[in-house]
Amino acid sequence: MKKISIIISSYNYEKYIESCVLSCLNQEGFDNFEVIVVDDGSQDASLEILKKYAHLIRLFKNSNHGLEYELNYAIRKADGDYIVRVDADDKLDKRFLNLTYPKIHGSKYAFVYPEYSLINEQDEIISDVKLPDFNDVEIKKRGDFLATGTLYNKKQIAKVGLYNEAVKNCGLENYELILNLLSNNCNGLCIHQKLFYYRQHNTNLSIKRKKDIIAYGKKLAIKFNLSGYQTNEFHPWGLTI
Repeated sequence: MKKISIIISSYNYEKYIESCVLSCLNQEGFDNFEVIVVDDGSQDASLEILKKYAHLIRLFKNSNHGLEYELNYAIRKADGDYIVRVDADDKLDKRFLNLTYPKIHGSKYAFVYPEYSLINEQDEIISDVKLPDFNDVEIKKRGDFLATGTLYNKKQIAKVGLYNEAVKNCGLENYELILNLLSNNCNGLCIHQKLFYYRQHNTNLSIKRKKDIIAYGKKLAIKFNLSGYQTNEFHPWGLTI
């Protein structure tokens, strides 16, 4: 049994997938983990790149079922007691596992999450992002919650049903998971160290995509009895409504 399963979700990310995988494999001071990559039907060279690491990772190839399905598939395959998701265009700091695991193991927390650095397509740091201490009210008003870099207690997310597969690629799947945990009296912990890299390479989302995300956010607000769908300064990609 592994202590931690790192899950990488990938779809047509040949430009970044190798860097992502290497950042997950090259963890320092912690070796009881596995790396699972679930590819959702990539049409580029992603799979050819991943085959180079077949002896080091667990690779699953599916066919465009949608992000929520693929993540749940990987979680059910995972051997770890704890789960961390990494998007294929992001990277973990080499200290990530060593510094996050002691904060959650044996604790009351369902999830722990660090601060992060924002990087561009060339891996240059654009800015360092500082987050406030965990506060469920603030998180509910954040409007989204970054997928990469949150270490979850697998049993706790299983209790709330994992990711909601009802709407394919809803854009707020991780925020909805966090809201589910909060509504079930689960708590998190913010670690005030920058331990992953969030890549900014497509800030100009289409108007339609933004509208779809906001519309789904409004449905979540109703579902979780929030006072409307809101965003604040800690929204990961600066969406304002």
